[in-house]
Parts: sequence; structure tokens; C-alpha cells
Amino acid sequence: MDDERDRAPGETEEPGPDVPASADGAPSVSGWKRVVRLLRPRGTRSELLTGLLCLLLGFALAVQVGQSTGDQLSSLRQDELVRLLDEVTQRADQLDAEVADLEEIRDELRSEDGRDQAARDLAQQRAEQEGILSGRLPAHGPGVRIHVADGERPLEAQVLFNLLEELRNAGAEAIQVNGVRLVTTSYFVDSGGSVVLDGSGISSPYEWTAIGDPETIDRALEIPGGALPRIREAGGEVTTTVSDQVRVDALRIPGEPEHAEPAEEE
Repeated sequence: MDDERDRAPGETEEPGPDVPASADGAPSVSGWKRVVRLLRPRGTRSELLTGLLCLLLGFALAVQVGQSTGDQLSSLRQDELVRLLDEVTQRADQLDAEVADLEEIRDELRSEDGRDQAARDLAQQRAEQEGILSGRLPAHGPGVRIHVADGERPLEAQVLFNLLEELRNAGAEAIQVNGVRLVTTSYFVDSGGSVVLDGSGISSPYEWTAIGDPETIDRALEIPGGALPRIREAGGEVTTTVSDQVRVDALRIPGEPEHAEPAEEE
């Protein structure tokens, strides 16, 4: 501030020793020099040393990994190397075959015939599943056979119905008893000292066959307070046989619905 007050009007400040002056006496600094100053690294010596050490460490690790892999392969015998090569070749052939199969399936699905065949296969699969669940088709698979017989007194219809419900809850997919296929509309009623199943009389012993997970069904039926313990408490006789393969061959032709109609999709 004092310098500015002491300077005479029209007098200009002399450029410093580091700042070149232009022809008319005004200071001038090249734009490129300013860029160079801004981009000039200002790292300290410790930062540069740390970066150099990290670079050397990474290089050493890369060399060590390469040497380890080479040492592992060089330590194998010739027959082991041949076997390893055969395994790699076989795996590559398997992958090539899988790729070819997937490409063939893709081409079939893209074609009109392939879409039609896929639709037919899906329709057939659904028809078979619905046929088993509705009782129209026989079925086989893992499951259980249950022998139930009256004791001193005949078993009531409610006891047999409870057994049916517990089989369903345990995941049984197809059930029959005494040659009668049980479906969603099946019922048991007492009638003059005997039991009526879906309008037909059945009598002891009651031979049940159910398809489902055998272990799950067996455990579920033996839970305290379950169907089989209740039958024993009522004086009945019960024997369960677990099997890897049982057959439910009794059929049920479903009737036409009297009131229900298919609903249109929204």
C-alpha cells in the first residue's frame, strides 16, 4: 500500500527477476508454463518410496505364482501328465457335446414344429398329473401299505376318515382302500354297523395303499394322538409296511360338474 502511494502517476511496477517482461514492459507468463506447473507431481519422498515398494512386491508375487504353477506341473510323472491331459480333453469334449445339444434344442424351439411339440409334451404332462390326482389314471411309486382291522367293536367311519386326512396331510398323492380310489370328494359314513365309502359298503380288514414319501407318511401317522394311535386306542389292529414301490390301480371316473363352470381369464 505504501509503495502504491509513493508511486508517481503513470509509473508502472518493474517486473520481478523471475518474470520476463514483454516488449512494452508488462510482465508476461506463457500459458503452457502454467499448465506444466499445475501438472508437476508434488509427491513427497516417502510417497514415492512407498509406491516403488508396492510395485516391486506385486512383481515378486507374480513371479512366485508362475514359478509355483510350473513347479507343480514339472513334479508330475509322465503318466500323470498324460492322465491330466486326457481328463482336460474329455471335459472339453463333454462341454462341446452339451453345447451342441443345447443348440439343437434351441433350434427346435425356434422352429414352428418344435414349439408345437413342446406344447404337446406339456399338455401330455399336465394331463397325466391331473389324471393321477383325479383318479382317472393308475399310479405307482414309493409309498406305504396299511393294514387296518376291527377289534372287539367295529371301527367307526370317522376313524377311517381321520386316517385319510392324515395321509393327505403327509403328502400322499394317490390313495386307495379295498379297491376304491380315494379322491377329493371321497367320504365315509356309518351305516348299520358297517362303513360306506363313496356310496359302496366296505368291511374290515381295510387294506390301504398310499403313494408318497414313505418315511414322512410313516412318521406322520405314528405321531401321538394321530390316526394310527387312535385306531389302536379304539381296539383296532394296525400294521404299516414301507415300500420303495407300490401301485394304486383303482380308477375313478370323475363326474361332470353340475354347478361349476370354467371362469374366463381376465
